[in-house]
Formats: sequence, structure tokens, C-alpha cells
Amino acid sequence: MSYPATRMLAMLELLQAHHGLGGRDLAQRLGVDERTVRRYAARLAELGIPVAAERGRYGGYQLMPGYKLPPLMLTDDEATAVVLGLLAGRRLGLAAEATEAALAKIRRVLPATLREQVGALEETLDFTLAERAAPTPASRAALTLAAAIR
Repeated sequence: MSYPATRMLAMLELLQAHHGLGGRDLAQRLGVDERTVRRYAARLAELGIPVAAERGRYGGYQLMPGYKLPPLMLTDDEATAVVLGLLAGRRLGLAAEATEAALAKIRRVLPATLREQVGALEETLDFTLAERAAPTPASRAALTLAAAIR
């Protein structure tokens, strides 16, 4: 990883994969010094990705819940799992517009080879459950009901 932007995105991926990482550990994984890790954390924060840094022996860096989703870094297997979940949701008639929008976004960013493989999966996959035309619940209402039931 020779480009700073690539290393910064790698740091974001590491923080997404782990609850928290120490500065020394991040520096070693990225092949940079700890000052560079601090700069990357500051740059991510400038981009609106809330990275919390805690000093001290047990300190480190972690992603905090923010007002928007940070860029997701998915492996090929994870992206395939997300597409499969969205296809199953489509079959069940859940959140039709949101499902189609999410599928379109994921297809746009998939590498060409994986996009072809996922396309083949979508064309050949069949569900035993009959397709349903269900009313789409409002996301906010569904989340509020789920919290109340919990």
C-alpha cells in the first residue's frame, strides 16, 4: 500500500472489522508510524466519519456511531451475502423501492468479475417461496415498533 488514500481506506476497513485497535497495531498493519495513524484518523473525521481516539495504555481508535453510514468495505463474500439478502427481501416484497435502490448501488460498485458472478447468481437463483406483493412498511415506523416490542 503505497498511496496515502489507500492506506486511509485500509484503516477505515480495519476499524470497521474490529471494535477498537491501538495506534501501534494500526501503524504496523498499515506500514506507517503512529503519527501518520493520528493524521489518518483526523482526516477520516474531517470527512464526516466519526473516529474516536482514546489515549493511554488501553486506548486506541474505534468508529463511533455517526449521523450517516461510513463507506462500507466489503469482501467478495460479504458483497455476495448482501446481494442474496436483498434478492430474498425482494422476493418477500419487503421495502421494494429501498431494496431496488440498494441493489443498484451495490451493482455499480462491484468489481467487473464479481458483478458478472452476482449477475449469473441472480439469473439462475430461484426461491421455493412464491413471490409476494406485500405493502412496504415505512422504515421509521418499523424501527419504532421493533424498539417498542423489544
